[in-house]
Amino acid sequence: MMQIIDTYQNYEELSAHEREGIDYQILHKREGDQLLVLSPHAGGIESGVSELIHELAGDYSMYLFEGLKVKGNHVLHITSTRFDEPICLSQVHTHHYTFALHGYGETDVLQTLVGGTDRERAAETVKRLTLNGFPALLLSESDRFSGTHPDNINNQCLTGKSVQIEISQAQRRAFFQDFRRRYRRDTQNEQFYRYTNALKQVLSLYE
Repeated sequence: MMQIIDTYQNYEELSAHEREGIDYQILHKREGDQLLVLSPHAGGIESGVSELIHELAGDYSMYLFEGLKVKGNHVLHITSTRFDEPICLSQVHTHHYTFALHGYGETDVLQTLVGGTDRERAAETVKRLTLNGFPALLLSESDRFSGTHPDNINNQCLTGKSVQIEISQAQRRAFFQDFRRRYRRDTQNEQFYRYTNALKQVLSLYE
């Protein structure tokens, strides 16, 4: 997995150069204080993640930072250990747990990498995905992409316990009839719903 070199080091820099509502948007809702389902790299930044979050977050709090550019959304990527958009911070700091979705650039392998500080629920995530036919790997806490760094936005919740999943581009592509469309909503297929149903089984453990 290649490391992305960020154009902006924090949200203040990004917001000084990019236009909210044109280049990016922030979507959020609150459903209690137990679980926040989020992605700081949604919309066109890591394609397909927004649709997954919307499907998962029906009964849970949600936060999405979405890229809206026709192309070049990678410039909106702020790495999770420096992501400090104020609404996201407010949401994370007032929820007990976080469940974060990301995408990574692997185009040939159907794979989900699962990390985070909540090792029990991370292992359960791998189990549920695997049982439903989706290849998944539990990352060690020392893995560079494990999502366990204390500065990671996921881990700034009240308990410090997070699950972070990284979904390969190949796997995300397999969820839609037409992945190339800018707006993929309504092109989700049976694999998409099988995958999200497996994750919903994990989310139910927070109730």
